[in-house]
Parts: sequence; C-alpha cells; structure tokens
Amino acid sequence: KPAPSKAATAVPARVVSPLRFRLTPAEMKQQCDALLATAQKRIDAIAAIPDDKRTFANTVVAFEQVSTDVDTWLSPIDLLSQAATDKDVQVAAGDCNDQVSAFYARVMVRPDLYHAMTVVAKNAKLSGADARLLSETIKSFKRSGAGLTQQQRDEITKLRDELSKIETDFNRNIAQANDTVELDESELKGLSPDFIAGLKKTDKGTWQLTLLDASQYLPFMENASNATARQKVLTAKEKVVVAVNVPLLEKAIALRTRIAKIMGYPNHAAFVLENRMAQTPARVRTFLDGLTARLQPKEKAEMAELLALKKKDDPTATKLEPWDVNYYMNQYKKTRYSVDAEKVREYFPVDHVLSAVFEIYQQLLGVQFTELTEDSLESKAVGQRWAPGVRLFEVSDAASGKRLGFFFLDLYPRPNKYKHFAAFTLRMGYEKANGTYQAPMAAIVGNFPAPRAGAPALLRHNDVETFFHEFGHIMHKVLTEAKYASLAGSAVRRDFVEAPSQMLENWAWTPSTLALLSSHYKTGKPMPKELVERLLASRHAGDGIFYSRQLFFATVDLDYHTAGEIVDTTKIWNDRKQQIMLLPPIEGGQPQATFGHLMGGYDAGYYGYLWSKVFAEDMFTVFEKAGLTSPKAGEKYRVWILARGNTAEPDVLLQGFLGRAPNPNAFYKSLGLGK
Repeated sequence: KPAPSKAATAVPARVVSPLRFRLTPAEMKQQCDALLATAQKRIDAIAAIPDDKRTFANTVVAFEQVSTDVDTWLSPIDLLSQAATDKDVQVAAGDCNDQVSAFYARVMVRPDLYHAMTVVAKNAKLSGADARLLSETIKSFKRSGAGLTQQQRDEITKLRDELSKIETDFNRNIAQANDTVELDESELKGLSPDFIAGLKKTDKGTWQLTLLDASQYLPFMENASNATARQKVLTAKEKVVVAVNVPLLEKAIALRTRIAKIMGYPNHAAFVLENRMAQTPARVRTFLDGLTARLQPKEKAEMAELLALKKKDDPTATKLEPWDVNYYMNQYKKTRYSVDAEKVREYFPVDHVLSAVFEIYQQLLGVQFTELTEDSLESKAVGQRWAPGVRLFEVSDAASGKRLGFFFLDLYPRPNKYKHFAAFTLRMGYEKANGTYQAPMAAIVGNFPAPRAGAPALLRHNDVETFFHEFGHIMHKVLTEAKYASLAGSAVRRDFVEAPSQMLENWAWTPSTLALLSSHYKTGKPMPKELVERLLASRHAGDGIFYSRQLFFATVDLDYHTAGEIVDTTKIWNDRKQQIMLLPPIEGGQPQATFGHLMGGYDAGYYGYLWSKVFAEDMFTVFEKAGLTSPKAGEKYRVWILARGNTAEPDVLLQGFLGRAPNPNAFYKSLGLGK
C-alpha cells in the first residue's frame, strides 16, 4: 500500500446509513407525511428559543440537522422519480418531491427563523466551516424572501409551490416519453448490422427507433445516409411532448419572473446569478457574446467543409440542414482523419471501459473500488437497489483502507427511465454528533447501448468521455470531507460544479489512457497506435460547431430568463438557432420541450457548462506538467477541489490548487483560439 497521505489521514470513521428503494406509493406518502410533520415540530422548537439563549449549536446546527435529515430521506426518492421501474412509484416520488419543496418554501420564508440566524450572527464568533454554514444559511433565508412582508411571503410561497409542481411534471413527461418512429430498410442505410439488431422489429417488417434514447438517436443521426430519413427522425424528435411541455416551460418562466420581481430583482437571471461566480446577467452576456464572436469564424469554416462533403452526395445542395450536421461531421472525421466512429466503438466494450476508468481514478486519487454482490453483508448494510442490473461499489482510501463511501451504476435504457446521463446524490457526507462521518453515496444513471445475447455493449468514444465526466461528479460527492451536508461534495456554486468533471474528460484523450481504455471486443487488443493518433487528431474537429451549440443553449436560457413574464420560447429558440448555430429551424419543431436542464436546476445557469470549462482547462495544466497519473497532483486535487465542497468560494479553491489566480488561456488554447 502507498504511504498514508494528507488526504488519507484526514478521513474519519465513516458509517453506513441504509437506503430503501422498494417503497409502495402508499408507504412513500405515509413516510413523507411523517417526516415533514416531525421536521416541522423540530423547526418550531428552534424558532421558540429565546434570543438570550440562542447559540450556534442550538439554532444554526440544529436547523442544518433537520434539513440534512429531510434531504437524507428524500435523495433516494428523487432518484426514484426519474428511474423507478414502476410508473406509479415514479409519480408518488415526484409528488413527495413537490411536497418537500413546498415544505421548504414555507420554512425558508419564516421571519422568526431568519431573525434567529441573525441573532447568532451578532453574538457568535465563528471561523472555518462554522462561519461558512452561518453565512450561507442567512443568505438562503434572505434569498427565499424571509425579510419581506407577510403578503409578499405568502405570494412567493404560493408561486414556488406551483413552480415546483410544474418542474416535476415537465421532467416526468420527458422520462415517460417513449415515442418511437418507424423506419423501413431503405431508411436504415449506413447503419451497422449491430445497431439495427438493437432496434425493435415490428410485425410489419419495419424497425422502431426510440427518439429520446440517445444510444439509438445519436448513432442514427451520425450514420444514416438517407437524408430524408434523418429529417424524419429529427422532425419527430423535436415534436416529442411539445403539447404538454412547452406551456409548462413558459408558465415556469413567468412564475420565476414574478418571484424575482417580488424579491426586488428585474428578472429571474439577475436573482439566480447573484449567488453564482458570474454574479450578473450582464457579465454572463458579455462572456457568451465574446465567445460567440471568437468562435463564429471557426464555426463558419467547419460548416463550409461539411457543405463541401454534402455537395459530393448532392451537387445541387446550397446549404446544410439541421439533420445534416451530425451525419457530415461523422463523414468529415472519416475522410479527413480516417476515424470511423463505428470502428472505434469496437475497441470500447463497456465492461473493459469501466474497469479501465476505475483503474485510472484509483491510481490518480489514491482510492480503491470494490464491487459488492447483492447478497454480501456490506451490500445489505447499504440497502436495496432500485432496478435489476444496478451495480454497487464501495470506495475506500488506498493508503489507510478506511471506507469512504459507495456508488451505484445504472447504465442501460429501460422504459420510463431518465433519458440522459446524470450523477445523483443518495446520501450526503457530513460529520455526525458522535464524531463519525456519514458515508456518502451516489449513483450514475445513464443510457449506454444495452448488451445483447452474444454481443457486448460497445461504446462510442463520446460515451467514454461522458463516463469520465459523470464519474468525476461521483468522486466529488463521495470524497467530500466537509463538516456539514449543505456544504459537502458537489454542493458548490452552480457555475463551478461542472469544472471538476470537465477537467477529467481530458483523460479520455491521451495516448496512455486510450491504451488502457481500449480492448477490441473480439481480439482484446488495444487500439492501434495509428488509430489512436487519428482519433486524437480529430479531437477538435467540429469544436466550432460543438461549442456554438453550447453557446446557443446558454444564450437561449439567458434570453428566456431575462425576457419577462410573457415569453415566446419557440421564437427565441428559432431566432438564436439561426444567429448562433447558423441553421434554420425545423418546421413545427419545438425542441425546448425536452430541454430538461431548464427544469433541473440549470435555469439561468446553462452558461455554467462553458464558464466552468474555463476553469477545467486551467486545472488540467497542473496534470499536464506533473503527469496524468501523478499521485502528488491527484492528492492535491482531492484535497483542494474534491474534499472541500462549498466550505470556501471556488476562487479560493482554485487559487489553492493552481498556486495562482485562474485564467482562460488554456481554454482558448484548447479551442485553437490562442489566448
């Protein structure tokens, strides 16, 4: 074993709090009601303490513990609302989420609790995590409206209750959307036999493609040579849940705007951004517009190259259509770099990729992963699993052997399941009153192509990069050492939360890691050196188009949340698509209906993916200098970035890790834009 490190010696004893996923809707409702009734009594007791008896412990810490207890119970329920195998359980979980959101909406506007926190602030002399907890708690009460008049508080509570239900309904509609499109043999030209075998065949001799299943939709759009078929699929996708979700989105924006104005802000973006690194909509707008201007020449040049490829298929073509971009970008990589995404997939069988990613993370961060069978004592101590095929792993410190936490993997599609990739918190890490530490638990819920009889699941290189990213979130959650749950793990400023995971995407793009990650599913041989070189050379092919797409999403989000109460989300979407992505809209399409980020915490915050990318690339320079598997750099990263959570501002953490102030030079260099 390696010698104990600073990261290792800081680990207190971590205890397991079991999870329970197999609840009936009735049990869920009963437990939710009881939990909130108990929480209400505890909070009322905190509020009743006389001012001269108030202390940090009996007021601020006591309130934090109530919130932690509620969130500890709720976190698995939140996952069930997105990934339960039973539709009724999903609905009940969503209802409970709404109930808890309504509870917090009422609690956080209470002036007596706000007053109690300010009394502590006047009298207590605090430092470190204690001071941070107090300041963040007071800020939360203030931003919730606790300092407003009774009439204003009542109005905000009512609006937030309504908004919470809308957000739940919007996401549930996406999760339960299993819309398909039927394709005949001529429409599947260009697709591999392996891909076609994974589609459901109908009695009519056609095949069904599930539109919101990324493992089916993306390979189709990249490889289908029939342009009419691509148009058909994209058009159908942009009409999924439109009738129900577009009105919900526009209602949500109106509610957010009304809440912000009651709070004294001109719009929702101004309210949200005050509590982010960016601070103001104007600063975000300057960031987005500046990057758009720098990227657009690169984007236009790439679009011209794709159009030239299209002209070889159709000499009469004068422009690219929205359904052309993915296909011709794939063709471009094949012709310019000799990178065939389908051939590359053959080197990434999922089990090998998982094993290799784990090996890299273990070496880098000084940890050990051990898979637990369902009948093992440790697995039973952790608790249940929510679906067949879910895997559980224990994380321990490699040097000390101490338990750190656990993570689950739920990697394959099924009906009514969350449609993309995400990392869910299941148990927050925090220090208990007896000096032990709650072992954090987290889960990756994703949609890799499912394995079939006689054939393993094969991943696109993009899937490999995605797993590196999501597993970075898992490590952020599990390797936390923060004293309080509300400051732990990835509970950082929202425009910094992606940076640690984005940095780790770089490991999917180096020769040494690709040698570990790749193993041909038939021969077991790693990817040949020449293919690795071509793949790496193609890394930034299409960056102008890719990042312009991200800029488009971020700009649309900002426009939605600075426009006022009445918003034509389709007009803004279509206008910005033509201005930024240089593409016409799909007739009748309203893809904002499945833009789940806007109802999942990224409202007025989608810019954060690009904002945090600046810091991600800057942090990566430390590993470029020290070595990608440098335990010394990995430990510094674990200590400064992963362990501390929200115990300090991101600028402070970055300064500590980098040894200097952060800058955007590495980000611009990665895009070929210089400094």
